[in-house]
Formats: sequence, C-alpha cells, structure tokens
Amino acid sequence: MFDDDRLNTAYLALGRLSSPLGAPERELVGRDYEMTQLLSAMRRAELCNALLLAPAGSGKTVLVQGVGQVDTERLYLEVDPARMIAEAGSSDQMAALLKALFDDAERFAADERRELVLFIDEFHQIVQLSSAAVEAIKPVLAASGARGIRVIAATTYEEFHRYIAPNQPLVERLQRINLAPPDEQTTVQILVGMAEHYGVADQFHDDHLFRLIYDYTQRYLPASSQPRKSILVLDSMVGWHRHTHRAIDRDLLAEVLMESANVNVAFRVDGATIKQQLDQRVYSQDLATSVVARRLQLCVADLNDPSRPMASMLFAGSTGVGKTELTKQLAKLLFGDDQRHLIRFDMTEFASDDTFGLFRSELTKRVWDLSHAVLLFDEIEKASPMVTRLLLQVLDDGRLSDDNNREVSFLNTYIVLTTNVGNEIFSTIADYEPDDTGSGKRLRDYDRLLRRSISTTAGGNRFPPELLGRIDSIVPFQPLSPATQRKIVKAKLRNLVQEVFVKHNARVAVDERVLQYLVDDKGESDSDAGGARTAVAKLTDEVSTEVARFINQHPAEHLLRVEVEGDLVSDHKALLTSDAHIAVSALR
Repeated sequence: MFDDDRLNTAYLALGRLSSPLGAPERELVGRDYEMTQLLSAMRRAELCNALLLAPAGSGKTVLVQGVGQVDTERLYLEVDPARMIAEAGSSDQMAALLKALFDDAERFAADERRELVLFIDEFHQIVQLSSAAVEAIKPVLAASGARGIRVIAATTYEEFHRYIAPNQPLVERLQRINLAPPDEQTTVQILVGMAEHYGVADQFHDDHLFRLIYDYTQRYLPASSQPRKSILVLDSMVGWHRHTHRAIDRDLLAEVLMESANVNVAFRVDGATIKQQLDQRVYSQDLATSVVARRLQLCVADLNDPSRPMASMLFAGSTGVGKTELTKQLAKLLFGDDQRHLIRFDMTEFASDDTFGLFRSELTKRVWDLSHAVLLFDEIEKASPMVTRLLLQVLDDGRLSDDNNREVSFLNTYIVLTTNVGNEIFSTIADYEPDDTGSGKRLRDYDRLLRRSISTTAGGNRFPPELLGRIDSIVPFQPLSPATQRKIVKAKLRNLVQEVFVKHNARVAVDERVLQYLVDDKGESDSDAGGARTAVAKLTDEVSTEVARFINQHPAEHLLRVEVEGDLVSDHKALLTSDAHIAVSALR
C-alpha cells in the first residue's frame, strides 16, 4: 500500500492537488456492466481515459471508488478542481498547474513503477475556466498509455453538452460511459445495504418501506436523481430515529418528506365524509360536490395515476354559482386552509401569447415553493393558445422546467379549471327547469349537450377542446334558484352579525325585509348575471358599509338594528322605482 506522506513530500503538485481515493461508503449494486467498461478502459493500450456521464447523484464517484478497490495494480487519486481553481487565479496559471500535476504523475509512474489513475469529478469546471488548461490536458490524454497515466473525468449531461461537447478533439480522447440512474429494484438493494451499514436493519420487516421511499422520491423530488435522493431520505429518517427513538416507519417517512420537500404524503382525508364536508360551504350543488367527492375517493385510496397530478377537474357553470367557493372548500378539506394552499391564476391576465413566459415563470415558481396545493385556473377559455399548451403538458406529464432549468413536479397538486362556456345550457335550465336542491337531475340530462357546447369553438367560445381529453372530471354547476340565493345571502348576513359581535362586542338584529331587499329587489334572476354575487355585493356595499359607519360614529352603542326604509318593489309590483334603502340604528 502506498505511503500518503511520500505522495506529499516527493511529488508536491500531486500531493497538493489530489488525494487517495477512498473506499465506497456503500455497496456498489447494479453497476457490473459499467465496472467492466471502466476497467476495460483502464487497460487500453493507448487512450486509457474515460468520461462518466450521469445526472448528479447517480453514483459516479462510488463507481470509481468500487473500481479502485478491484484494480489494485494502479493507484487511484482524486483531483480537486475547486482547489486548483482557487490556487490558479488565472487561465494561464491553471494551465501551468495542470502541467505540473501531470508531470508529477508521469514521474510518479516511472519512479514507483505503478500506473496512476487521476479521477477528476466536475471536469467541466476546468474546461469552463480555462481554454489554455484544456490545451494542456489534450497531449496527456493522447499519450496516457505511454506515460503511465489514466484519467477518469466525470460530469453531468447538461454540463457535457454546454462545455465539453463543442471541443471535439477533447471528446475523442475520452471513452464515454453513460450511467443511467438505478431502477427501483437496484435502489431498494442499495437502501437495504445502507440500513445494515447504519445499524437500523432491524427496523425494517420487509422491503415495503424502501419501495415507498423510492416511489415518493421519484414522484415528489423529480429534480434529484436516484439513488442519492432515496439515500438522503433514509439518512434523515435514521437521524430522527437516533435522536428521538422513533420507529422508522411510514409516519416518519412522511414527516421527513414534509421537512425536506414540503410534501404532505401523510395527509389523509376521511373518505366517508368528503361529500358532507364539501357541502358545508356550497349550497344546492349536490351534483357538483358528488362528482368532486367521487374523484377524491381515488386520491384518498392512493389509486390515482401516479404520473399525473392528483386530480384535474373542469368546473363548468354560470358566474356566481359557487365554482370558486367549492375550490376554496376543496383546499380547506385537503390541506386545512383555503388561503396558503390555494394558488389562483386569473386567465384573463394571460390572454395574449406574449404572457407565456410570465405565466410559466410564475406557475413553476409558486409550485416549487408550495408543491402541495390546489391550483385554480379561472376562466380558462380566456387563456392564449400557448398558455393552454403549457397546461396540457402539466396535465399529461405532471412536470415543467422552471427559469433555472429545474424540474418542478405537479404530481401533488389538484388542478381546477373554471369556465363560463355553455351558458345557453345553463340559461335553459334556469328558465325552465330550476332545481332548489341542486340535485343535478336536469344537468345529467343535458350532459351530452354541455360537453358539445364546451368543445365547440364557435363565436366567442375560445375554450380549448383538447383540454377535455386530459381532464379527469367535468363538474357541472346548477344555476341558482331564488331560494338558493336566499340561503347564500342569509348565511352571509349571519357571518356579518358574528363578525360584528367578535370585533366590537355589539349585537346586530337584522329585519326580515333586509333579505327580501337584497335578493328580490337588488338580486338578479338571469343565470348570466352572477348568481348570488349581485345580492352579496349589495350586502357588502349597503349593509356592511352602513353597519361600519354606524359603529364608527357610535362606538358606545352595543345593540344595533338593520332594517329597510321605504317601499319594496317586490311588495308593490306596480312601482317602477323605489326609494327603499338600508338603515342602521340603535336598538332600544
């Protein structure tokens, strides 16, 4: 075995810029063919050099370490490019350093009568920094066999194509060896060996948890490579186990993934109460909540397609019928809140093709920051065709590249698209077949017509029909009947009363005619007019504002009354106009 001290004293450049390559920290699994390739390259007569190409974390260094343990005829040293760059300071000095390194290596091979293998990881750093350094390397590579020196360079595919591939004479002096990331079986074998190495093998009854680690890291950490990402997750679990004495199980795996990737795989929805929870916030939309609940059952059981987003749904219906409210309730049901975990895009802002770059950048940034969320794309028919094509990729592949060329995963997102297309169908139902329960009986009858209306791009309809084939479920929303509008506005009034009590310790009594005024006199029955939105807007504009004004002017009053002064049109059909208005006073 070679004396390290002799390397540092007799061969100064070699000792300063490199160090003996150690043994692999884990068992080399599934790389028999690549080992044979690399050992054969080391035994070539003339060009005894190799270039390992693989994504970061695929095991390039471990492969060379494994080969070094088998090839005992040669001494394997790892060159440190970062140290060379720091010491060089300039392009010319880098070339001088490399020449000194290779001169020492050649002298070592002659004096010690032992061939030398120099492993240079991140090889592109040297090529990138100094063209003079590249010229200094070429003659060494060309005569490596005669000089007793072998070079193993390593880099990623991206860096190879950017910095190395353009220099064809350099490429010709290196035998290319590709390392594909290991498959599931190989990765599981690696993890089993790591568990034994860490002394925690007794925590695993079979390989089920190892397979879960592989599956989850494949799905939720697409920017990293196997086996590194699986090893890092296992390593983190071991750290938690040693510090807290917690069992290494599925719950701990979920916590580690939440910590490292902000992915909440442990979140579980009560499958038996999904429909009931969705109905808490959305009135008279029984069919819509039923369709969403059925889709979520697949997600809860983890039986959805793992290569696509968790679910994708098209919410179709007139304005103001509860599409956004149901989306908010979906976020609350899945993630516990309807603010942070709901990412909304108003597609009217991305109606022109020149907004494509902005949309891609913003979408990938927000999903990279929060990968576990509901994505709402409001009024999808307003989006430009280029933006639509981007969404097609998300729905098909569950991933996009961001501005930094990182792969962003959408596999843990729930995608909701909304559209107002098909208004003629909803208008017909509203006018002739209203349904106070929202059972959707008539909507089912019109299902084929609705799909045809959505997919027929005629007149002002710009809905991209190609989206329909990628969407898991079309969720139709029943037009709101007057009775349903009254329920919605009444609930909003209750919320106002509660808010005033909590914030100002004041009790508010609301006269029954206030509801009549907002819905019947100020509301809209037309299905295109915004459902209950007009009445709710009037509630905010007239009732909430008047209550706020009264509280601000009379802070000592803690009993308030809200009523309507004047004649209501709904009471007197002959009235063309009405002077009715909201009045707030102290309750005596």
